Amino acid sequence: MSGDVFLVDDNPANLTLLAGILRAQGYKVRMANSGRSALEVVRARAPELILLDITMPEMDGYEVCLALKADPATRAIPVLFISALDDPKDKVKAFQSGGVDYIPKPFQADEVLARVKSHLEIGRLQGELRSRNADLERMNAEKSEFMGIVAHDLKSPLNVIRGYAEMLREEPEMPEPERDSTLARIATAAGRMDRLIQDLLDVNAIERGLVTFQRLPVDIAQVAALVVEGYQESARAKGQTLLLSSAEGDAVGMADPKLLPQLIENLVSNAIKFSPPGKSTTVRVLPMPQAVRLEVTDEGPGLTEEDQGKLFGKFTRLSARPTGGEHSTGLGLSIVKRLVEAMEGRVGCVSTPGAGATFFLEIARS
Repeated sequence: MSGDVFLVDDNPANLTLLAGILRAQGYKVRMANSGRSALEVVRARAPELILLDITMPEMDGYEVCLALKADPATRAIPVLFISALDDPKDKVKAFQSGGVDYIPKPFQADEVLARVKSHLEIGRLQGELRSRNADLERMNAEKSEFMGIVAHDLKSPLNVIRGYAEMLREEPEMPEPERDSTLARIATAAGRMDRLIQDLLDVNAIERGLVTFQRLPVDIAQVAALVVEGYQESARAKGQTLLLSSAEGDAVGMADPKLLPQLIENLVSNAIKFSPPGKSTTVRVLPMPQAVRLEVTDEGPGLTEEDQGKLFGKFTRLSARPTGGEHSTGLGLSIVKRLVEAMEGRVGCVSTPGAGATFFLEIARS
């Protein structure tokens, strides 16, 4: 058997006898000889089950149980009363104060063990149920948030597409430059929708365990160089400078060669997106003994302490906003974190408000 059982009785002989019975069956036992000391011990470290005497000086068992049930931190602990009081009214009062069972004294060892075992199992099942309910509540909240994001983030580009499509329909003789500009705006809006849908599909696939990847030797410096080259035009379009700095040394880490470029792209595109014109973004590759570290440092507004606390959560909306009207789904960093950790790597951020931010990946060498 296993379980953390707490005994409360002002009679030392009763404590010794009960403790011996329970310990012989493998239970971990702690004891208190008064109601007040029992509350202090339980609040410091909660047991799985409490065996509680009723008749004690200063604070009786009913009062102890009522105090436990009034505290959210101890409310769920099952309390079994064990008492020589045999009036039915005493038993009713025990249950009314929050007890789950009542064992009469003198007690039988087999009865005590059977009831302790039963209520420990019930308590553990109830704990699992509470945990599952909490998960369901979290999932329901995420679903509501998801619905809000879909309603807002898909509705906006849909309205753009609808509006410009109507304009093209009503003006069939529109000049070619204006027509090209309108079609470009439609394509941009469609791209926003596509990115959101793809991010949602990616998160769903990750959570369902449908994303498969390989851990193969990858030269992270080479991958970073290709990503930086690919984002030079995006940086120039915002009047920014995108730099690459690779330290000397072997930069080979174990990662998925198809997923790694996407993860680095996410960090680089975020840095460009949240930095104002005229600023620089620097990508550094730093070989270390056990890993290869990649850093993306921007000169944007930085992150508040509150933002850093929720940075890698799903559907995160930060106080910092894109500087060029770009769109952000709030899912990208969540995807990065999940995939990097699945590859046995590490991701994080160091930032000071007003002084930019440095996002980093650490990819293990083996």
